[in-house]
Amino acid sequence: MVEIYTAREIYKLYPAEKKGIIESITRRQISYVRALENVSLNIAQGEVLGIVGESGSGKTTLGKILATIEKPSRGYLYFDGKEVDTNYEMVREKISMVFQNPTTSLNPRMRVKELIKEPMKKGDEEEIKKYLELVGLDYSYVKDKYPKELSGGQVQRVAIARALAKSPKLIILDEPTSALDASVQAQILNLLLDLQNQMNLTFMFITHNLLVSKFISDRVAILYAGKLMEVGRTDEVLSKPLHPYSQALISSAPIIGKKDLKPPTGEVPSLINPPNGCRFHPRCPFVMPICKEKEPELADLGGHKIACWLYSSKG
Repeated sequence: MVEIYTAREIYKLYPAEKKGIIESITRRQISYVRALENVSLNIAQGEVLGIVGESGSGKTTLGKILATIEKPSRGYLYFDGKEVDTNYEMVREKISMVFQNPTTSLNPRMRVKELIKEPMKKGDEEEIKKYLELVGLDYSYVKDKYPKELSGGQVQRVAIARALAKSPKLIILDEPTSALDASVQAQILNLLLDLQNQMNLTFMFITHNLLVSKFISDRVAILYAGKLMEVGRTDEVLSKPLHPYSQALISSAPIIGKKDLKPPTGEVPSLINPPNGCRFHPRCPFVMPICKEKEPELADLGGHKIACWLYSSKG
């Protein structure tokens, strides 16, 4: 498959405090939130890449960096084989992003037909109608309405239509169903999968729900505390997870008929002062001395990648 987007050694640091006059005079180092550290992955044309992890794992930050909404502190981005350095506008023309809460990402003062037309270079009424009908909306009913006049599911469909209207090469979906009722979630997921199959779309689908990722994604990347833990085909990762964190996530996923849920023990580490070595070692049932000292590299086991000393030969 042809890779359309590649991220290499992506870091994102946020100041945990403001740097004032005293800090400048005394040259005191301020603290940083290490939201992402050394994250590398690729997205291929026509695939759905799932990004999975707990809250605070860095999923949304990664999505915003790939959408060029935010800049990485360090690292390299390559889109269509060209390095994304300062030419962000070129990339933004080819990427759309759908957010968890569309009511905050859509202009409340614009009517639906205006929201769809805005990202289009040339948009007549027939084109606008086409995109709204693609997402299952009645054009004559919604075209003159404002977002506040629609239900949550309808507004999310408008957001998806708006993303499609840009004719993007990649759509980044940031938890697009988690704010919806269960029945509406299922409708939106089915819609996205149908659109992806019909139009050969490329998705990066961010979610904390493993079952959602299992339903929609071809490959899955699992993030923990800003680090990439495991990457592979969704069926392989979810049926035979290798990383202890992936195993713990799957054991904690609620499934009908399953009575014994086993969430990961312990707490998510501070991203201001994360533990040395493997980020997961304070919660890992298989922790070894090396896990507390050295950070494992992302080893490639025949296309299934994992960052764990249980599988590394470089310890």
